[in-house]
Amino acid sequence: MRPDRNLLTVMTLAALLAMVVPASARVISFTADIAPILQRRCVACHGAEKTKGHYRLDTFEALLKPGSSDKAPLVAGKAEASQLFHLLIAKSADDRMPQDADPLPASETASIREWIASGARFDGKSRTAPLASFLPAPSHPPAPKVYAHAWPVTALAFNVDGSQLVSSGYHEIIFWNATNGVLLRRMGGMPERIRSLAWQPRGDRLAVAGGAPGRSGELFLIDPSNKTTPPALVVSSDEILCATFSSDGLRIAAGGADKSVRVFAINTAREILKLEQHSDWIHGVVFSADGQWLASASRDRTARVYNSTNGVSVSTFREHGGAVESILFVDDGKVVLTAGSDRTVRAWDSNDAGHMRVFAKFETPITGLISAGTSVLIALADGHVTKLGFPEGKELTNYHHPGELITSVAFHKDSGHLAIGTDDGRVRVWDAETALRITQFIASPGLDKTAARK
Repeated sequence: MRPDRNLLTVMTLAALLAMVVPASARVISFTADIAPILQRRCVACHGAEKTKGHYRLDTFEALLKPGSSDKAPLVAGKAEASQLFHLLIAKSADDRMPQDADPLPASETASIREWIASGARFDGKSRTAPLASFLPAPSHPPAPKVYAHAWPVTALAFNVDGSQLVSSGYHEIIFWNATNGVLLRRMGGMPERIRSLAWQPRGDRLAVAGGAPGRSGELFLIDPSNKTTPPALVVSSDEILCATFSSDGLRIAAGGADKSVRVFAINTAREILKLEQHSDWIHGVVFSADGQWLASASRDRTARVYNSTNGVSVSTFREHGGAVESILFVDDGKVVLTAGSDRTVRAWDSNDAGHMRVFAKFETPITGLISAGTSVLIALADGHVTKLGFPEGKELTNYHHPGELITSVAFHKDSGHLAIGTDDGRVRVWDAETALRITQFIASPGLDKTAARK
């Protein structure tokens, strides 16, 4: 059979076009190519909290509006006439953007030029969506088969019945027997650094929050019985530092270095609230026991209480002399306890932020604050965990392992077991009533197990 003449003609034309058009030629996408560059290099100085030159570009809609220069940021089809591009290639370091930082690589500048020259088209769903929402999901390399050195334990959580303890690892979470420290399983596909772990009350889901500093943040809601890692609930522009469930297990709140507090519905895995009242990192979030209130602690030296249903602000506490690191509701939600970098734990009224008193004061930084029924567990950087009764503040028990920097703490109410994680990779589990040690181990698989006994 002879080939069809028309088919030969089409094939010949296709071959000629392939010779003329470079194989690498492609359409530059705003959401895939340009938004990540702007989010990473520009939004910190031109976003909602900080607007140098009265210019914002944290959304596409904002990017189009001139700043104080009144010059058009974008002129579709004309890169050199666009103020945004002009400032990226300015010869003077005083004029070039980003200021006080290295200029954009030539490849990124070329992509922005080509995008503008080709019409500066927007290919997203919403022109008012934050640029951070266009960031691709980070890729995660496998966790190390054997750790070359101890990895800091920055997050711990007991499962619902207290039989298992989950610890943070490098791109993984690790499950241990909570009474003898035997390794049970490892689950990879996680963020580089795990900052918070929380088990769903009366449920089977585990919240995993973390990210890569300055690059991305992620919140996962996983079923530990499933070997596959689900998509992240959210990907943010910087690390997610804290996560907590409501007592009914139906909602989860998270906060992080992008300065926002987000609330998700568990049944739909959808974001139902986003709160942006803080001006710096969110170090802690917590629901009241009845689920009515949500509170947050921030590096901006404030702590806030909101209506957890509609996000309306209830009160703002401003009495700490430094970053607020941890936060708790006590006394049926009437009182909030906050621990700050000023080395104090303060008690205040959740309804009006009235400062009641300094509940506790220490000579060393406070690294954790956990409710233990009618008492409060306070972890300190020098290796102490002290148990204080509420409201009197009387010391009930003191656990101490000198020389260790405590980086995480977890408490299982029903068993009364307390676990701490340290900067040098150790995990220790105690009985919180008797102060007797139950087990200890190094939470970095593959390291010499004898080192855990030191």
